[in-house]
Amino acid sequence: MLTAALHYLELRCAAKEHEEGQPFPVTVERLAGIWHCTPRYAKQIIRTLSGIGWISWKAGLGRGNFSSLALLADADAILLQEVKLKMEQGCVQDALELMNRFGGHAAKEQFREWMSRRIGFSTQVVQEAAQDTLRFPVYRQIFTLDPGEVYYAFDCHMAGQLFNTLVEYNQANRRIEPCIAHSWEKSDDNREWTFHLRKGVMFHHGKELNARDVLFSLNRLRLQPELFKGAWMFQDVNEMEALDAQTVRIRLREPNYLFLRILCTIPASIIPAATEGYSEKDFAIRPSGTGPFRIERHGEGICVLEAFAQHFRGRPQLDRVEILILPGLEGERFPEPDWSSVMSSHGDASNRYQKVLKEGGAEWMDLETGFSCCNLLVFNQSKKGPQNHPYFRKALDLLINRNRMIDELGEDRLYPAFGFRYLPGERAEAAGKSPSPDPIVIRELLNASGYSDEMLRLHVNSFHCRDALWIQEQAGTFGIRVEVEVIDRLEDEENREQTLKHDVRLFGSVLGEDEVSEIQMYLQKNYLGSAFDEETAMAVQRKVTAVFREPEESKRQKILAELEALMRETNAVLFLVHKKNNTSHHRTVRGVSINAYGWLEFHKIWFQPHGAQRAAEP
Repeated sequence: MLTAALHYLELRCAAKEHEEGQPFPVTVERLAGIWHCTPRYAKQIIRTLSGIGWISWKAGLGRGNFSSLALLADADAILLQEVKLKMEQGCVQDALELMNRFGGHAAKEQFREWMSRRIGFSTQVVQEAAQDTLRFPVYRQIFTLDPGEVYYAFDCHMAGQLFNTLVEYNQANRRIEPCIAHSWEKSDDNREWTFHLRKGVMFHHGKELNARDVLFSLNRLRLQPELFKGAWMFQDVNEMEALDAQTVRIRLREPNYLFLRILCTIPASIIPAATEGYSEKDFAIRPSGTGPFRIERHGEGICVLEAFAQHFRGRPQLDRVEILILPGLEGERFPEPDWSSVMSSHGDASNRYQKVLKEGGAEWMDLETGFSCCNLLVFNQSKKGPQNHPYFRKALDLLINRNRMIDELGEDRLYPAFGFRYLPGERAEAAGKSPSPDPIVIRELLNASGYSDEMLRLHVNSFHCRDALWIQEQAGTFGIRVEVEVIDRLEDEENREQTLKHDVRLFGSVLGEDEVSEIQMYLQKNYLGSAFDEETAMAVQRKVTAVFREPEESKRQKILAELEALMRETNAVLFLVHKKNNTSHHRTVRGVSINAYGWLEFHKIWFQPHGAQRAAEP
């Protein structure tokens, strides 16, 4: 039916000036042009559409003469039927392409309402058992599920559902706890670590994990720094060995008091050593891990996770997660559905979150989160240009009025940023009260920097495009020419050359409340690495090394604060605004918690039906 529907929708689009049911003259040759086919095939299409009653056709006499055509079917109804069918088949990408190509405002609103009823929690009986499913949309691509290559926060979150690490970091009590390793010990000098692995930890493909998998996973990053940006995490490792199938020993060159915390990170996830039949590309799409969920499907605009029944901590209570991928600008062209059971403001540009929360009353419960995203401008010091001069960077810093940016762009931009994290208190208050800079000062800085109308190339992903365009406009008022180029993944092979051409990048930094995520910003090349000239790079390396060697947390925090101050003093990085994530959930959804990446921990949530809720109430 789709072929007939597509032909009718193309015809309706080409003849939109004609009312439904009203005959109008047309030639077969004209129809062949609309359908991009031969006149002979156009006649076949006409017979098909006439046969199902969607058109009325009266052929003209003689070759080239006009025929009479009337459109009888409701194009919106046909479009909605086909789009719904595509969605139910899991072909999200095809469904959205149809809707965005042929759907008007009314059709899109009907589709949004239909989608809204399908978003959130649902329970269905599958093979005589209740299956709890969480379905929700995201307005970004999943670029990779390979834990060694994850870069964006959502990719990290997804990898965290599929994989486990030797040990894990508990955000609530800020302690490191057992995971794949049930216990460990270290030498007195903090240079030798021995990990004892759990028995019976299974990969999704059915193989049992052993020490060989641990060595393979960590050496994969450590020995291939040219392929994996996270290789810096294992720079202190001297050697690793498997003492037996369940025991791993790691020796460090120097003591590293954050090494155990490093082993909690997503890049340190344990993957199977034997990946026969898997290419690196295949593994990035449908990997096999040990996590509480496994990949059931990934492609065509949908990613489906299913509970892993053999997980060593027990299967999740949630049976299935369906993620509808609506990437890039699709979220602007297609309205965002309301959440029916779990809502998050992360990435919500529609403000529907606040509307549903207000109308829902006591049925909705707020959840405090520590998640924060900080938007940054990072300059490319490896390329010659105006960004090399500190006066130019200072001028750009001064002309970006953060409070004005928040007022004009709104949405989830909440606070001016003066560091990676939002810190309520004296420093933020003092900075927020500072007077607006004199335009004369900005122009003097630009003159002193030698700026002479060069083009500043700004790269940004589609998620932060509005911020980039706003900065472009502000810079233009001072005669700075800015070219904005939207590239969603600079790390892709086809975009790699672009990394040599950009002068500045704008992206969002998502940090957990710990030291390793902050150090990652400085040492990982695809974060702040390009912002440092030789002198700054050496200073950064010295201070980070000092952090690794320092046993006292308070002293490590002091060194990191000095590093952040260096970023502000040199304007190597411009901190823009903080974005806050607010999460609410329906009272029937239990176990809701937010991880360091600002997303729901799928394996912790479960659904309590309304009936059970009422029965439990006094």
